[in-house]
Amino acid sequence: MNGNRDKSASAIGALSRIGHDTVQAAVALAKGGEVFDLGLEIGAHIPHNADFVRFSMAFTHTPEGTGAKSPFQYSVETLTGSLHIGTHIDAFVHVQRHDSIYGGHSVSEARDDRGWKLHGMETVPPIVGRGVVLDIPALKGLGRLPDRYEVTVDDVRAELARTQTEIRRGDIVLVRTGKIQDFGDEAAFQAAEPGVGREAALWLHEAGMAVLATDTTGTEPLPFRDPAVTTHQAMLVDKGVHLIENVYLEEVAGRGVREGLFVALPIKITGATGSWIRPVLIV
Repeated sequence: MNGNRDKSASAIGALSRIGHDTVQAAVALAKGGEVFDLGLEIGAHIPHNADFVRFSMAFTHTPEGTGAKSPFQYSVETLTGSLHIGTHIDAFVHVQRHDSIYGGHSVSEARDDRGWKLHGMETVPPIVGRGVVLDIPALKGLGRLPDRYEVTVDDVRAELARTQTEIRRGDIVLVRTGKIQDFGDEAAFQAAEPGVGREAALWLHEAGMAVLATDTTGTEPLPFRDPAVTTHQAMLVDKGVHLIENVYLEEVAGRGVREGLFVALPIKITGATGSWIRPVLIV
């Protein structure tokens, strides 16, 4: 079934830019075999958007209970909570504009009570490609960007020049702001954040970007300056670029890593607007 998945731009958006050649070139970057874990823990203790259901986990089966009637003991839990907490990827249908989604489909046509019939997470392929790290605080001589700071096209160009790096077709662009340093403080983490401005995201898309990842919970500066003109809408609705959020980039930045083999495997949850992921960068 996977071999017959539609890999056209209309089906998977900018991920169609990742092909055999780009994957092979990315694999060649993993020369040392060192794996950087870019994912964060998911649990009830992590920051949550106030509008989302909080994560919780409860046992449905315990060793004490299952072992009462059999020598074979086991435990099973059930999870509740939003797929848009922790390190996660946004499906195109996470955001809409005027009741339409990526591809121009209307909400009423594309969704029912069981989920999205178009562009749900089950349609998102594994993401394997060249990851490029843009450390904007380092460009500015800072440990982190201030809340509400907007990463601009000039910032992106200057960082690429500083690191003698270029954006190639099919790249996964990893933008560090330093905001993840607040991840242990829910109030501070959710109150406001720096992020990638709409114009910078569009510039990166035009340069060849396939996926945009940040170390923030909302990709762009929050609170929104203008809810009608956002990076989320530009990427998810207009350009078909998946957003990966809450990516841990402190270690790779501290080591001066600029590029590597990026791997992220979204969970194929039928009709879902997002998925928890555990991305890695291999150098």
